[in-house]
Amino acid sequence: MIDVLKRPFVSGTMHWHKYLRVTTTATERRFKGNGLPDHPTGRFPVQKGTPAYKYYAEIPAHGYPSAAAIPIKPWNLDVTVPRYPSVRAQPTCIDQLTTGMALAGGTFHLEVATDAEDRPVDPNAALPLDRCWGHPYDTQYHYHGPSQTCFGSKPSRGSANTRSRSRRSPLVGYAIDGFGIFGPRGEDGKIVRNRDLDVCHGHTHAIMWDGKKVVMYHYHLNGEYPYSIGCFRGKPVTVPGSGHGWH
Repeated sequence: MIDVLKRPFVSGTMHWHKYLRVTTTATERRFKGNGLPDHPTGRFPVQKGTPAYKYYAEIPAHGYPSAAAIPIKPWNLDVTVPRYPSVRAQPTCIDQLTTGMALAGGTFHLEVATDAEDRPVDPNAALPLDRCWGHPYDTQYHYHGPSQTCFGSKPSRGSANTRSRSRRSPLVGYAIDGFGIFGPRGEDGKIVRNRDLDVCHGHTHAIMWDGKKVVMYHYHLNGEYPYSIGCFRGKPVTVPGSGHGWH
């Protein structure tokens, strides 16, 4: 569990020009974009004197004095996944950094990092993120944790009422196996807990898929580790520039 009142965030505000085009054929869905989000991010490189700086300054980064110096830059996001994925008999372990594409423009990354002794840890415990639960790796902006907080339009003053809270969460992205990634509220409008999901952080129920209501497997974002995707139920594709292994 993350106590957001105690952890620092990367401060500052930067605005970006997102480009993301999603096209489909009878069997495939292609994502072509620049990897930049449509929402503001924290200021990267991380600024000296800010609460998050000391954490990043301790982490070595190839080509930079430290991880604090890594900027956000556009990159060639070009990924094609199955349009109608199928659930495999056995889940597939995650062996690359990128696990999905957000409709907001950034990507989702593996929810594992390593500490100074090469032990696996929650990325949210390793480094502070910005208030959209994102930061750059090799200049590529990506999300960890309960990142649904910055997806979609900003809530209005009346959006906190019971009626709006009862709605199911919309589609916010696609995993690299083709299945959809939805926000934290399920078909009954209630927050989905890990006990409601399988080992890959997903389950099957009715969703809207390409304009039609279908019963289909999908993933959820929520506030319990691993927050997004824990493994793949479909067959994942390889994302160029994603690398393999952990952060």
